[in-house]
Amino acid sequence: MSTLTSRRVINPVLADDPVIEVEGSGESVFYTPLAQKLEEHKLLIIALTAGFCLLTAWIISAAGGPEPLEHLFILVAFASAGTPALSAVWRDIVALRLDIDGLMLMGAVLAAGVGSPFEGALLLFLFALSGGLERYAVGRTHAAIGALRKLAPRYGLLMEGSEIRQVALSEVPVGASILVRPGDRIPLDGVVVEGQSSVNEATITGESMPRDCGPASDVFAGTLNLEGRLVVRVTKVAADSTLARIIRLVTQARQSPPSTQRLIDRIGQPYSLIVVIASALTFLAAFGLMGLSLEGSLRRAIALLIVASPCALLIGTPVAYLAAIAGAARRGVLLKGGTYLEALAHVNTVVFDKTGTLTAGLVRLTHVHPPPGLDEARMLRFAAALEGSSSHPLAQAVARVISEKGIMPPAVTEYRSVAGEGIEGHCEGHRVWIGRVERLVEQSPRALNGLEELVDKLRSEGKTVSAIVVDGQTGLLAFEDILREGAKRSIAELRSQGVQRLEMLTGDHKLVARHVAGQLGLDGYRAELSPEAKVDIARQLRGQGVLAMVGDGVNDAPVLAHADVGIAVASAGADAALEAAHAVLMRDRIELVAWLHRHARRTARVVHQNIGFALIVITALSMFTLTGEVPLPLAVVGHEGSTVLVAINALRLLSAGQAKETARRISRT
Repeated sequence: MSTLTSRRVINPVLADDPVIEVEGSGESVFYTPLAQKLEEHKLLIIALTAGFCLLTAWIISAAGGPEPLEHLFILVAFASAGTPALSAVWRDIVALRLDIDGLMLMGAVLAAGVGSPFEGALLLFLFALSGGLERYAVGRTHAAIGALRKLAPRYGLLMEGSEIRQVALSEVPVGASILVRPGDRIPLDGVVVEGQSSVNEATITGESMPRDCGPASDVFAGTLNLEGRLVVRVTKVAADSTLARIIRLVTQARQSPPSTQRLIDRIGQPYSLIVVIASALTFLAAFGLMGLSLEGSLRRAIALLIVASPCALLIGTPVAYLAAIAGAARRGVLLKGGTYLEALAHVNTVVFDKTGTLTAGLVRLTHVHPPPGLDEARMLRFAAALEGSSSHPLAQAVARVISEKGIMPPAVTEYRSVAGEGIEGHCEGHRVWIGRVERLVEQSPRALNGLEELVDKLRSEGKTVSAIVVDGQTGLLAFEDILREGAKRSIAELRSQGVQRLEMLTGDHKLVARHVAGQLGLDGYRAELSPEAKVDIARQLRGQGVLAMVGDGVNDAPVLAHADVGIAVASAGADAALEAAHAVLMRDRIELVAWLHRHARRTARVVHQNIGFALIVITALSMFTLTGEVPLPLAVVGHEGSTVLVAINALRLLSAGQAKETARRISRT
């Protein structure tokens, strides 16, 4: 409906005011927040004004009031509701095209010409009302962007030695230090270098509970510092912040319409031309062949022009997807377009990464088997000494254990680390090596010295096993990454929702993968995979149906991009997730995968309901109109009433199924 797309809302990242660009003119108009609100609700305001005038005219007529006053209110309704359509028709004429606005305006004018001005005004009123509902859905998708933009401060407190000065965010470079006072919003992404506080990250992740932050904690633009004073070292400029990326992602969602909508948009103009030709032929047949009067023939042709117009068909799909995207954003799920929501409704295979996706990513040291002649405490001292400078999750698990036990690691000399091979060095006169068991066996086939059964047993329990060699004697460290809360329930829900196959792809050992897959009830697993191998498997699975890949958005970025739908379970600030995935779960909760699939299927049902209902109404009314059984008032109410109904049906998706979700949680408790 060209009336509804005559203005395209553009929200520049971190701009002070939204921009409305007049399509086809190249002209940009800046609006204040109040003006933007009026712009988004303009069609609804126009429709309500016209509706009030029509209701007043009807009351005057029913009460036997003066006809001139009645006609005045009808004229005001006609003019107010017809102005947006007239503006759109003028642009269509300039572009040499025929659209739905032209059909509706033509029908209204012809209805008035044959002595039915009330019906003509009613047609324009209902047309404006359906357009206002669509614009409302568009506004909801932009409301999240506008709210996020308002949360981003325009200035920051830059610290230069002992001096603190307020500067524009565009002037703050990476590496600079900024001061964030209690109650201030954090202006840029960065790392805390001084201070302790709680930060409310609901604007980014949707989580209501604040997160404790101290030195070395990551913080993100737009989040709220609640209690303490923080000094933050900036890690990203304003245009690259997590908040800015989210704004761009949500804006991008409208630029990727689903295939159903693209098909309907393509047939809109030729269909409109067919309706005009069919109406003209109907007039000629009624007047020339059937012997109807001129007025009767015109009324029949006008009725066909109205009932055969594709208003409900054109509005039902885009409003549904816009409402669904906005509803998902309320739950902390960001979608890059309706096309991915459409694909997700038809997914028959879902593949998960393991570490950080199905598991929590918080590794625990669960088993220590020292080498002969060495006690557990000394072995942990040596392990912590070698891995002290590593950020690897296994190294951090060792560091947590020795910190809890109050063990101090010794100094390391002749330190050497080779990626994929291990770490070695000298501690207190002993040569120590730590690395993968497989790498140790490759170097010395007999190095395990009878520990093979223990290694297999630990792995069968889902543990990751590392070897530690001290002066040629081998010991073992076993680690466990606990399953995410809700992972098993989410997989069960996906299966109950019709997903045929659920698998796991991981680079971990096959015994560990088998244990995790068994715990979760997965249909299969593929282990010891490189990122390239994961991409190859994704390509194979896409050939067998519609594939969704769920990963943590960091090392899984390639396979996320190659799936039909890539879903990233991402914590705030996960740049790879925002760039590679088609959907991002900002709340870092695996349960939202099943909810998103449910939401996609619900959206598909609403779209099918709208299309089916629109086709039935158009077909039925057109057939009865050709036989002369649909009077003009009924044609107006039946056709445009169906358009309003499909818009209201689509807007149900704004709720994101929250009532059903609440009932589901209550039933589980």
